[in-house]
Amino acid sequence: MKLSFIIFTLLQLIQMNAYGAIRYVTPAGAGAQNATSWANAAPGGNLQSVINGAIAGDEIWVAAGTYYTTAGTNRNISFSLRNNITIYGSFAGTETTLSQRNLLSGLTSILSGEIGVAGNSDNSYHTISNANLNNTAIIDGFIIRDANDERTATITDGLGGGIYNNGSNPGNICSPTIRNCLIMNNHATFGGGIFNSGYNGGTASPVILNCVITNNTANGGAGIDNFGLLNGNASPTITNCVICNNHASGRAGGMYCWGGNSGNTNPTVINTSFVKNTAVDGGGVVCDRLNSGGGSSGNSNPNFRNCIFWGNTASGTGPQFFILGGATFTATYTDINLTGQTSPHIISGAGTGNINTDPMFTDINLGEGPDGIWMTYDDGLGIAINSLNINAGDPAITTPVSDLSGYTRTGIFDIGAYECRRYVFIGPGDQWTTDAHWDVGFVPPSMYIGTIIIDADCAKQALTLDIQSQLIINSGKVLTVTE
Repeated sequence: MKLSFIIFTLLQLIQMNAYGAIRYVTPAGAGAQNATSWANAAPGGNLQSVINGAIAGDEIWVAAGTYYTTAGTNRNISFSLRNNITIYGSFAGTETTLSQRNLLSGLTSILSGEIGVAGNSDNSYHTISNANLNNTAIIDGFIIRDANDERTATITDGLGGGIYNNGSNPGNICSPTIRNCLIMNNHATFGGGIFNSGYNGGTASPVILNCVITNNTANGGAGIDNFGLLNGNASPTITNCVICNNHASGRAGGMYCWGGNSGNTNPTVINTSFVKNTAVDGGGVVCDRLNSGGGSSGNSNPNFRNCIFWGNTASGTGPQFFILGGATFTATYTDINLTGQTSPHIISGAGTGNINTDPMFTDINLGEGPDGIWMTYDDGLGIAINSLNINAGDPAITTPVSDLSGYTRTGIFDIGAYECRRYVFIGPGDQWTTDAHWDVGFVPPSMYIGTIIIDADCAKQALTLDIQSQLIINSGKVLTVTE
């Protein structure tokens, strides 16, 4: 009997380890502070220790609040990810399942490099600094901000304020998964938001999904800098992202891709919006295969599908993109303003499905929307009902099935990071308040900003719409509103 009990207990432990444990962190901690539950959460100052102590398969759940790289003033200290560990943020601190976490109201867990005195002059060089990672190292649901690596650029310094993915040198890899994150207000000499270094035979090709990269600054590559120089590879996969309002004092406000000296920088970019980035050359993107010592070699061939390039500016050449050393810029099913794009700064290939027309953003000057919160229903870079980007994407792209704000994509995807928000009342019953009567499977939220289409007779008791909303009643249909 005792032997059977021991065997049963061992099997339980093996099963628990196979699925991993959940470790809990809140700003102040609670109870025994051993990270075993919300009631015994570890304090925020121990977040990196909790990550370091996790075993393969574990999840770290981090509650709303601000978590600093250090309580001291050592600028070299930063957060770092680990393989086979998923770090989830933006919990209320009461959830018992991951599905209970609500990201639809915005991100609430902040990783900050704001240390020392107020202002960024003595902030951490990197908010997150990574090495030796594959895509099982996952961060999901955080605001990553306030780093400042203003040092003169070397192979290791001055690179990657918000996130530095260092996969440089032969055999090294640093390709984590960065998901549902807002990367903002960071500075570095190169790669203010993210720097991916595959320099000298290394690899740094992260998966970047459902992220906003905004208000970052750098000399070059203010939003993202991909550095594959000298036989390296820095080719991230970027999907459902916004890269906007980043500023480079030199080249590439949005993203730099340098694949010279037989390197490779060939990002795959899908349903991503490059908007209002600024630089001297290449407001949106720079594609560069120049060698560091003269001549050109390697590959710099970013590929854009279902993307938007609009409102990017360059005081010099190439407002949307800039090409060096015979690199290429390939775009299909993309809305791109080609005004001011002169040879050699032109699209390679046929440009199948491309358009050059105003995307009809809800508010291009207020990307985060009236609520001031990115990745929510009122974001200003959503598109209006009269946009030509609607249903204009590549028919071959069928994932992911929701957009940057969590809204469901159906049919042929819209171009850009956001699907046009529209609720269609289809019946067969006439009750507005029945989820199944709407095409997306649920009722429009209160004070919804977007388009509501009535395509079947509908009844509603009291109806209040936001001033920015649009109500369309199709021909022959009736909407009855009672007080």
